[in-house]
Amino acid sequence: ALARALIVRPRVLLLDEPLSNLDAKVRQRLRLEIRSLQRRIGITTIYVTHDQEEALSMSDVVVVMNQGRVVQVGKPEEIYRQPGNAFVAEFMGVSNVLRGKIALDGKTVDAGGISIPYTGAPGSAVTIVFKADEAEPIADGARADDAIVIEGDVIEAFFFGAMYRHFVNVSGNTILVDRPTRIQAQRVRLAIARDKILVFAET
Repeated sequence: ALARALIVRPRVLLLDEPLSNLDAKVRQRLRLEIRSLQRRIGITTIYVTHDQEEALSMSDVVVVMNQGRVVQVGKPEEIYRQPGNAFVAEFMGVSNVLRGKIALDGKTVDAGGISIPYTGAPGSAVTIVFKADEAEPIADGARADDAIVIEGDVIEAFFFGAMYRHFVNVSGNTILVDRPTRIQAQRVRLAIARDKILVFAET
């Protein structure tokens, strides 16, 4: 199908979920093949995918859409590290998403027992987002400067080869924690750097 599309020398090539029905190893190899081919022939290519890894690894520019509307455009690194709203932050990468409200003092957000410094209108609803690999276990009694510390119970852990994904119950919220080694303790303290926690006002 790709050869038939290219033989007419189009000015723009549209690929709509081209690798969605392939197994993981074939997908990895064909990503490289498609990207190398695109660079070699120099045709502008629009690649439609719901796979965040494909979008980040293969694109020069990422366009994130929600319900048919463009919500952010940027380079892959910008989209991943500087999402413009909660939808983009949650969509691009394995993220924890918590709903909360700004406290009456207007200086903190409470999200299911997790308190985070944030200035805003008291009572306003906000969405809190941080990535699974940004929660780091710390020892009991240890201090974590310029970080939010939360406590919870590990309820499950899955092995993904390069890392373990832990499911941690924190005040009724399930938090994902990705670490290179398995967390052995059931009760765990987690530190998340404040500059890694994104807070978005709900509109």
